[in-house]
Amino acid sequence: MIDTTLKSADIPSPLWDIYKDVYFAPFSATHHYLNGAIISLWNPNGKSLNNHQNSFFAKKNISLISRQQISINYLYGGNENMSYREFSISINTSLANAQKIAQRCRQNAFYYLSEGQITLYNSMKLTQYCRLNAHFLSRLCRTSIPKSNAAISKPTFLK
Repeated sequence: MIDTTLKSADIPSPLWDIYKDVYFAPFSATHHYLNGAIISLWNPNGKSLNNHQNSFFAKKNISLISRQQISINYLYGGNENMSYREFSISINTSLANAQKIAQRCRQNAFYYLSEGQITLYNSMKLTQYCRLNAHFLSRLCRTSIPKSNAAISKPTFLK
């Protein structure tokens, strides 16, 4: 089910600016990520989940996407030092299919790459987009991944 809160609205500027300042930590050779969509599989509707919830949500969506027989590559998308990062996928697919998948994964936005050039799209409204003035290779995480991750909420029994 698709969340309707952002269905007809633009993503607010402060959040949009965070999405534009993205960096990536790929799990495979970088040439696998230069075309197609990058979609987060964590924190649906922009709400932080704990590690168990995010893992369940990601596995469920990977299973659904795998049925389309699309090759999936994995990576993190996050801030420059990866202290905030979300487990994501890279798939070589059309913009229209990328939008459908991003909506199914309940993501506010997704990235679409063409020969490494990154464009950020609102998942509900493709007319809100921004071509980033950066190539994918210039947005690679240059540090080791920290152990802690601000994208994961603590389980309620630990709070």
